[in-house]
Amino acid sequence: MNFTGKNGEELVAEYMKENGYTVTRAPERVFFDWDLKCENYSQEITIEVKYDSKAYMWAKRRKTPDSPNLYIEFRNTNKDSDSGILMSKADFYFYILKLPDGRNLCHMFDRVELLNYLKVGNFKIVGNSSSGDDNALGWIPPLHELMNEYSGYRGTIDLSDYGQ
Repeated sequence: MNFTGKNGEELVAEYMKENGYTVTRAPERVFFDWDLKCENYSQEITIEVKYDSKAYMWAKRRKTPDSPNLYIEFRNTNKDSDSGILMSKADFYFYILKLPDGRNLCHMFDRVELLNYLKVGNFKIVGNSSSGDDNALGWIPPLHELMNEYSGYRGTIDLSDYGQ
């Protein structure tokens, strides 16, 4: 199956529903605040979901097959304006990576803490011409450098059993 961002949102929505949340999807219009709003009896959280099926392919090409980079967009170059993580108002940033064996692992971050970490880090910034619409800039931090308390990392969940 060829997954897209919407498929990634569906995986997270199914996971959250299974864990007792009512899930509301973002409106079907230009809307930057969040992708999913999840509520249960005691809390409401919002989530920005990203799905990356090519990170491990690029890692293999770099001859670092076990060290993928994430692509975290922050600038729309066509509009010369903030985008991606800078425009999101979500509480959490869920970045799903498709592993070479086909599993889907979701790395969860506090969005504000991740953003602050990226802003002060010395992470490479690239466009998205090789894997996107050639209209954005983003940080490409190595995943292993984000898996710490300072980046807002909250954990990893295996979403492979969802979306079947």
